Order: sequence, then C-alpha cells, then structure tokens
Amino acid sequence: MSFRIPLIRERIYPSYRIAALIRLLADDGVPVDAVLRDTGLKVGALVDITSLTSIDQYLIACRNAMQHSHDRSISFRLGGRLHLSDHGMVGLLLISCESVRDYFQLAEKYQLLAAPTVAFEGDTNDRYAAWIISDESVRDLPADLRAFVVEQHFAQQVTHLQDVLGAPCQPTLACFAYAAPSHRALYEHYLRCPCVFDWHRTEIRFPKEILAQRPYLANPLATTMLRSTCDGMLADIEASHGFAGKVYRTLCHLRDPGAGMKAVASALKMNARTLRRRLSDEGTCFSAIAHSVKYGVATQHLKERDISIEQIAAIAGFSDPANFRRAFIRWTRMSPAQFRRLQHR
Repeated sequence: MSFRIPLIRERIYPSYRIAALIRLLADDGVPVDAVLRDTGLKVGALVDITSLTSIDQYLIACRNAMQHSHDRSISFRLGGRLHLSDHGMVGLLLISCESVRDYFQLAEKYQLLAAPTVAFEGDTNDRYAAWIISDESVRDLPADLRAFVVEQHFAQQVTHLQDVLGAPCQPTLACFAYAAPSHRALYEHYLRCPCVFDWHRTEIRFPKEILAQRPYLANPLATTMLRSTCDGMLADIEASHGFAGKVYRTLCHLRDPGAGMKAVASALKMNARTLRRRLSDEGTCFSAIAHSVKYGVATQHLKERDISIEQIAAIAGFSDPANFRRAFIRWTRMSPAQFRRLQHR
C-alpha cells in the first residue's frame, strides 16, 4: 500500500501519548506546564476521555521536551512505554491477528487510527521484515524533531512486536536517512541492533522467520469483528476531517474513483493548483486520497462473490485489470483473488 500521510492538525486522537511523555518527563523534574506550552492543552484534558488532540499538538510537546530536558534518550524511552493496548480498537486488532505477517499488513492499513507521527509501510520479503518510514512525512520537520520522532517510532515498533509475540524480538538492522547525531550511541543501546546513518531510506528490519509466527493472543473471531470496526473508524477519519476529507467525500460522490484532480477541483469550484496547495497544507496529496478511495471501493466489492475482478477493476477506476492487480498488490501485498479468498475462508 502507498504511504498514508498523517492528518497533522485534526483533533481526533486521545491524549495518551502526550500524557505518557509528561509522566516520563516528570521523573526528570520537568513541570507539566513546560511540556504543554503552546499546545493549547490544559492538564485536565489529559485525564478527560472525551478530550481529543492532534498530532501537531504532540509534536509541539515533543519540541518542548527537547528544550527542557537534556536527556536525549527520552524519545527511545517513550517508544518503549507505548504499547499496542494504548491504541484502543486497532491495538486490540493487531494483538489478536493470526500471524505476524498479518500484523504487518494490518498495522500498515490502519495506521491512521494510531495517531501516527510518520507515514510508514511494511516490506516483507524472503530476506527480512521491515518498517519503512516515508521521508515525505518527516521532511518538513526541524532536524532534531525529525530525529526525535523517528527514534520514538522505531522504539515503539520494537515494543509493539514484543506485544504481538509475547516475547522480545530484537531488530537485525536500523537505517536512517540522515547523518549520525551526536547521541548516536543511544541508537544501538536502545534498539539493540547495528545502526547505519546516511542511508537511502529510513527503515528497521527484523528476522524474516517471525512472519510465520502466530501471536500468542491470536483470535480469528476477534480479528474479524475488530477489522469491521476499524474499517468503519478509518472511513470516518478519511471522510470527515479537514479539506482532505472534503476531497475524499467529493471523489466518492463523483462515483468515479478514477476521476482526476481537475474533475474534483471543478466539483469544488476551484482550480487544480489551489486544490493541490490546500492538500499540501494539510500534509497530504491528491494521489494519496485517490488511492484510499480506490482501495476502499475495491475491498468492498471483493467481499462479494457475484462480481468479477475485471468488473471490480473498472468500478475502482482502472481501465486495465492488470494495472488494478499491480496496484492492489502494492496496497496489500496480495492479489485481488487472494484477498477475496481470505474474505470467504
């Protein structure tokens, strides 16, 4: 699947991660007000289950943390404290999936439900299983904040894989698309694997053998029910927030997932350049939204038995079934036929 750019400014996520950061910094003597400065949040919001926060607010809190603490291990320690159970429904889904390969696929698909600070995708092949961070999703961050976010994310991925397996699983290699920072020794200390800097992409690799392992809390019935719930939650997020959501809804209403940017811009009474700029302001792009719409249409119809894959390709906006098949494999790491068989096992 193509990278899903996080919704940076939408207040749609619980405050658990900011609360975890505050607890961590409290141990170092950093006051709560210092961490929350410029976030627009009050202390009470962190214990209010109805209070929702944005990724942007979390990034501001991270910036404050770096200013008020000289301990560069905070990002790694924070990632080590954030478990799958913190992510609500999607966390429960990932814990209950039937194999680690499924975990990689589902974590990628539902990443928008887990308050992502980065966009990422899985790479499962015959040599390793890896998480790859989209450079586009962190490109505009200051260098120190970018490193903080990547450090926290990789430490969190190690923690999550341990949650799934019920036992430690150390990475085999971590690579970073930036120069080695002054605290590079902390990378190998916390990730417990060789670390390479100035690499062509940012990724963390695990042994390929884990892909066939069964999570110790695997539950097929729970997985089926939770996937349905997460599908609805993901659709709500993608369809209801910000200008990106407006573009998403417009593309759906055109009843032509293959409609181009000009057609959508025309429906919104603006030119394509303005549409592109406004999406960029929200940290996303038209192709990412179009892919989400096509993916949703395709998976919805693949659950039905009485419609051919060629017909589904056309409905999803593809003029050539072969192009549809290639795109679907890119999205899900499986063919449309394989996906359909899994729905009816």
